[in-house]
Amino acid sequence: MRSRKVLHIILFLGCFFSAFSGLSQQEQLYTMFMYNKLGLNPAYAGYQGTPCATAIYRNQWMGFEGAPETKMLSFNAPLSNERLGLGFIVNQHSIGVSSRFTLDGIYAYRIPVGSGTLSLAAQASWRNHEVDYTSPLLRSVQGLGIDPGVDQVKENKSVINFGAGLYYASDFFYAGISAPRLMNSDIDFDGNELFVAREVRHIYLMSGFVVPLSYKLDFIPQLLIKYAEAAPVDIDLNASFSWHKKYTLGATYRTGGATDDVAESIDFMASAKIARGLMLGVAYDFTLTEIKNYSSGSLEVVLSYCFGELKSQGEFINPRYF
Repeated sequence: MRSRKVLHIILFLGCFFSAFSGLSQQEQLYTMFMYNKLGLNPAYAGYQGTPCATAIYRNQWMGFEGAPETKMLSFNAPLSNERLGLGFIVNQHSIGVSSRFTLDGIYAYRIPVGSGTLSLAAQASWRNHEVDYTSPLLRSVQGLGIDPGVDQVKENKSVINFGAGLYYASDFFYAGISAPRLMNSDIDFDGNELFVAREVRHIYLMSGFVVPLSYKLDFIPQLLIKYAEAAPVDIDLNASFSWHKKYTLGATYRTGGATDDVAESIDFMASAKIARGLMLGVAYDFTLTEIKNYSSGSLEVVLSYCFGELKSQGEFINPRYF
């Protein structure tokens, strides 16, 4: 049985990394990635020990007309033997006159390794891309009605994709790598084959650990690296402090922007357990690029609820940190 497990891991890793051998960032940003691991890595399904639902709203570059807006709802749960995890994600993202709606289904298999657990996961997604040429956001100097190059209609196209992920976590450490969409699916509306727009693979590498500073206070540094083909690598460096495992304050330094920009943003976040199993988190991004001249920053809100979370010593706590 042990040799069979090792063989399965080797075969999975071979398929996973061979897909990375051969465009730009297409996927939405998340500042509070530590509360949205399922949205970035399917192998996180089932890790919280109980069924958990998470809702996320993100308004990026507030005040900028047509700026990105994201709404996401996810659910994941371990099965009775705790070796399997299932997850589902519904995501709606819009920017300008374009939008996309995504449904994801996730299956994860978990293997005890040392003091932690290694999870291998597969993900299947259905995604609908839409461009609305009737939107008031679309403007033309001569007027759209007399421009033969723009048909004032709504166009949409649906594609299917597949992804994979690895995630390892113990009580005080986690690390994961994932590619939620491995295929370069054709999302071109024209179909003339002169130029084909495709979905671009995004690879996410995340890690973090806990440093206990006292009985009540913990320091939690975390890292998220985002890579898209033919695009610069983006890095989120987060440092957070957790009080009684109930209240968390943190800040993130996000690289990116133009070549002469110090960074893309500095982000501040706070979260709190407001009831047993119920967590509320809020983040605000201070933009450091030229977009700050037209925007008042970015806002992100996370609300999650874990069913059946236990009460311990008069305090509401997570079954585990990661």
